[in-house]
Amino acid sequence: MTQLVPELELPPGPLVSSDWLGANLDQPRVRILDVRGRHPSSSLAHAKRVEYSEGHIPGAIFIDWEKDFVDVSDPVPYQVASPDAFAKRAGALGINEGDLIVAYDDYYGIFAARVAWSFRFYGAEARVLDGGWRTWLEESRPATADVVERPAMTFTTKVRTPLRRSLDEVQMATANGVTLVDARPRHLFLGEPGAAGTGHIPGALSLPYQELVDGATGLFASPAAIVRLLRDAGVDPARPPRELIATCGTGVSATVALIALEIAGVHGAGVYDGSFSEWSADPERPIEYGAAG
Repeated sequence: MTQLVPELELPPGPLVSSDWLGANLDQPRVRILDVRGRHPSSSLAHAKRVEYSEGHIPGAIFIDWEKDFVDVSDPVPYQVASPDAFAKRAGALGINEGDLIVAYDDYYGIFAARVAWSFRFYGAEARVLDGGWRTWLEESRPATADVVERPAMTFTTKVRTPLRRSLDEVQMATANGVTLVDARPRHLFLGEPGAAGTGHIPGALSLPYQELVDGATGLFASPAAIVRLLRDAGVDPARPPRELIATCGTGVSATVALIALEIAGVHGAGVYDGSFSEWSADPERPIEYGAAG
């Protein structure tokens, strides 16, 4: 793997602060990705390309969260692209596997977290900008409408297999006592028999992404707050389960839960990419309703 330039000190953890990014905007190996978007339920465009054209963090590259780095041919929504497809798209955007990816959005961090997870899965260093676009603007930091054209690069993938879990792997893991944390909104997790898209994988615990991130500021909750949320969900951070896998509706907001676990000092093994949309597609697979336990 191409090494990061020596003078760039990698920030610890899954996040970078606006202070850190502001001080490193001109670093040649930092690649800022603007992944602003809307929830799939929105009637408006799900990727905020127009908003990007009106203003973004200097040097940021626009990423369409529904299409870039996604296998659009897969019947399961939003599955990560194949290694070749991912490498081709990343290279075309001028990104090398030795770059430090910093992704941001303006919706609970779910799109930025998903793209950062995708890069981590394929071997790159990636962070999420804590606070995202909203905090960046509120702090009166620089913004521009200028688009930077970067020369194409070669991106070499190195798959970190445990970060992505398949249906078969999750079925085997649940049989062996794995703990699933479900990042969907609580009302979907609780669900109602007969209501499409509701309920949860048997044994899963509820850890909604809206409680892990402040929707008004885009800032992640403090480590202490996340620890409390984990305890309320049924996970003791002092004695964490042997294996934790994050899930959600389509594998997107699960990446926020994975970040929150890391902030709280709890190891999250990976993300079930197909998540509840894949699990619930087969009526033979069991679904639970109501509160966990």
